[in-house]
Amino acid sequence: MDEPVLRADEATRWDHTADVVVVGTGVAGCSTAVNSIDLGMSVVMVEKAPTPGGTSAKAAGGMMVPANHFLREQGIEDPREDFLRFLARVGRPLLYDPSDEHLGLPEWELRMIEAYYDNAGPALQRMAELGAMRVAHQPEWPSYNELPEDRCRFGRVVFNVDDDGEIAVGRQAIERFVAWLAGHGATLLTGRRVSGVFVGDDGRVVGVRAGAESLRALRAVVFATGGFTHSERYAREYLNGMYVGGCAAHTSEGDLIPIAKALGVPLLHMHSAWGSPVVLEHALADDPTMIANFSLAGDSVFSVNRYGHRVCNEKATYNDRTQSHFVWDPVRVEYPNFLQFAFLDERARVRYARGDGPMDHQAGNFIPPLGEESPYVLRADTLPELVQRLRERLASLEHRTGSVQLADDFLPTLQATIERFNAFARNGVDEDFHRGETAIERFMHGPAADDNDLPNPTLHPLADEGPYYATILAPGSIETKGGPKVNPSLQMLDGREQPVPGLYGVGNCVASASGQAYWSGGSTWGPYIAFGRVAARSIASERVAVPAGG
Repeated sequence: MDEPVLRADEATRWDHTADVVVVGTGVAGCSTAVNSIDLGMSVVMVEKAPTPGGTSAKAAGGMMVPANHFLREQGIEDPREDFLRFLARVGRPLLYDPSDEHLGLPEWELRMIEAYYDNAGPALQRMAELGAMRVAHQPEWPSYNELPEDRCRFGRVVFNVDDDGEIAVGRQAIERFVAWLAGHGATLLTGRRVSGVFVGDDGRVVGVRAGAESLRALRAVVFATGGFTHSERYAREYLNGMYVGGCAAHTSEGDLIPIAKALGVPLLHMHSAWGSPVVLEHALADDPTMIANFSLAGDSVFSVNRYGHRVCNEKATYNDRTQSHFVWDPVRVEYPNFLQFAFLDERARVRYARGDGPMDHQAGNFIPPLGEESPYVLRADTLPELVQRLRERLASLEHRTGSVQLADDFLPTLQATIERFNAFARNGVDEDFHRGETAIERFMHGPAADDNDLPNPTLHPLADEGPYYATILAPGSIETKGGPKVNPSLQMLDGREQPVPGLYGVGNCVASASGQAYWSGGSTWGPYIAFGRVAARSIASERVAVPAGG
């Protein structure tokens, strides 16, 4: 068994040495590495997968950057105090207190949000100046929640672009990072899992064990290894079966967890995840290319629980929509919404079929391209036939779903739900869930279909005749939010809340200060661009003794 903590001494032989050893090559690791090199430090990066990027390589690549230089150039203010209040309220609504000096938050969460605001804009601008990133403004992209505390609802989101100015998704952004790092002296080691850290006699972390090699860190080791979405053990222990897989990179297996435990570093927020619904069967197939259902495409598309009732605003943002899956019924002793069933008609299947553009793929639209079929989307000529097919499919999956089945009266309830939904569509108002009434819902839905002249572009009646289609949705993890606690310098903290010398954490492998929220589009990439800068500046300010070893 790999030892999570190893002793460094005079006999330790080092295969690679650098000022900073960065574990993980997603946006958090790349940001830390670029900023470290910019400050004159040498870097070795190590990646478990054969290719760099982790979950970041699967992402859309947007970033929420408060007070960014695009806003400043347009004379648009994004006041610090309002931003802090906005994030505090949406992240911790039961704790939020605008009169409290910490806004009701645990102090460390407020300090992390402050570090985010103070550093994201300068970090983004410096990345662009260096050429490690090429970005463009998305001024029309709104915040995910409409709150009075949010004084700058539009304009914080920035996207990576390619050399032609076209949207560049996560894989392309990582490729640019890696090319920049290679051109500036960084060493990149792939196909090596970090299984342990080396600790000197003084308790300082001085290196890592990566595969069969020992990597020496003259200043610091930075973990940026992602969460534990794909660890069956940790998902069972910490997530309680609430998430059915997810779209994180399959290398997200919680490699930092045993190391942190062995160092006596407490773990925080291990029950939390950045959520998004997933197509159940696609998640169960363990397909590494799977993208979560970030947006439920279609105006006549809606979802119901196993009783045939709508239970959420289908156009709500993905993390908020995920929460509807977790409603507990103490009378029936079940999660009635755990699986949800999305229905659509032939019109929606044609008009909202997935395109071949990069952002079509990133949205996770489950409607297959025209001319193609999906094994996860059922088809039938009539609703009774489709419901029967769903029953049969659920029976085949019961060993993977806690035996969820459709209620006996599912079909008549579904028909009543359709009648009510269609009336809402004709009137333009969803009286149950207010679908299509916020800026982000309308933005993510896109323009009205060319044949939809009804008052609400996100609503259209389901057709009276088939064929009809359905798929099964389950709550999924984009990535987990738990791990060691870090301070605003990104140093990992021990059980006494003191920094572990030489040890830093950035990204989804450490505890998030976001509470229950997914703040907005890009609310992982934005902070991690900022925190990579903070970590590098903190490391550069330390005078670290050279560790033992040859």
